[in-house]
Amino acid sequence: MKIGRFIGAALFAAGIVAAGYFVWTEYFETRQPSVLTATVAIGDVEESVLATGTLKPVKLVAVGAQVSGRITAVRVALGQTVTTGDLIAEIDRTVREGFWDPQLKGVDWGGAVARARGELARSRTAADRNAVYDRLLATLDDSHTFRVPAGRLPSGRWGTAGVRIGRDGNGYAVKGVVPQSPADKSGMRIGDRVLSVDGRRYGSERVGFRDLFLVFEGAAGTPVEITWRRDGESAARTSRLTRVLEEPGDALVWKSARIVRRDGRSYGYARLWGIGADTALAVVDLLLDRAEPPKARPVLKGWDAIEGFLLDVRGNSGGYDPNILTTFLRGRWSAGDYWVRTREGRRLVPPEYRPLPVALLVNSGTASAGEALALKFRAHRIGPVVGEVTAGMASGGAHSHRLSDGSLLWMSAAKIEDSAGRSYEGEGVPPDVAVADRPGPAGGEDAIVEAAIRALERYPR
Repeated sequence: MKIGRFIGAALFAAGIVAAGYFVWTEYFETRQPSVLTATVAIGDVEESVLATGTLKPVKLVAVGAQVSGRITAVRVALGQTVTTGDLIAEIDRTVREGFWDPQLKGVDWGGAVARARGELARSRTAADRNAVYDRLLATLDDSHTFRVPAGRLPSGRWGTAGVRIGRDGNGYAVKGVVPQSPADKSGMRIGDRVLSVDGRRYGSERVGFRDLFLVFEGAAGTPVEITWRRDGESAARTSRLTRVLEEPGDALVWKSARIVRRDGRSYGYARLWGIGADTALAVVDLLLDRAEPPKARPVLKGWDAIEGFLLDVRGNSGGYDPNILTTFLRGRWSAGDYWVRTREGRRLVPPEYRPLPVALLVNSGTASAGEALALKFRAHRIGPVVGEVTAGMASGGAHSHRLSDGSLLWMSAAKIEDSAGRSYEGEGVPPDVAVADRPGPAGGEDAIVEAAIRALERYPR
């Protein structure tokens, strides 16, 4: 018992000593700080965290992959095979990227493309397929947007049948015949009704620029068949014309130049079959120094005494307008660059242009840049526009794109509007003096020429 009590007392004493030591070391003992030392060095500060869980960023940023390329068509039937160079895809892409209106005039172009695909799948001949493409592009209702089949037009200089047509009543009629052309030699003349061209019927349905003008153009030596009827007759005639190379535009301007005399007055006349730098400069040459033309063409004797000028663009197919004519006719032309001495004396070159009263002659065969010229005459008050409402094909610029099958896709890249925002596409430019274009009496001038002369007499300058 004594031993047991001794052991218990010893244990108790040991516990008190341990407790006291703990209290002393925790609360009363002054501890020296523990210092870690390391060699100083330059480097990255890194901290590794070993844990499992989900990391959440402070700021979320969307990251996506971008692939370059272009989708040319998506509206195809399920299971349909789309091959490389698919013509519908080319037309679809070219129109969407280049047509003047990015909204494509509000038409359901995608639906039209899808319908065309279905029609092509059922087509059996090249003519059927061409008709499908024509219907597709016709949905844009634009005179200068169309397709020309491969091989139809040469890459070089074109041949022509020499005939220009335009709307007349409920159909189409001849509105111009180039002198000495196949059409001229066949006997066609102004006012003859055009019934069909190469089997295509011409009636009340309005045609675009391709079927108004390009249909008569092509490689020299190729034929074009025209069925026509003389105005006032019932019997139809068919002329198979062989296209020939047309004379240069400036040569045709010079050959057309003549003097029209009325009531003691003289008026100069010239006809432009197309618009371009060559034809515009031919007019400048005729009018700038009016003493010179008779030296080149004796038939123009008295040209220096003309009191007005008749600029005839009836049946004009347009072309490229370099703005030469309107600049010149408004008198804004350079003059007095230097002096030239000849046997006749000393003179200033070029001479100052003495502006003449000018009338512009138009008809329903006046198209494209020819119509733009009419708008310029009106905007700048150059002179009266006399004749018929123009073709309604006043494009602001059309370009051709060669497709993979060799065909050409023509397309309007711009639209012409006047200062008031009015477009003449599909309507035509109305003349200041309206006169129907019909042949004049034998040996006399036609009604539009006569009306233009009268208009010059009263047109304010």
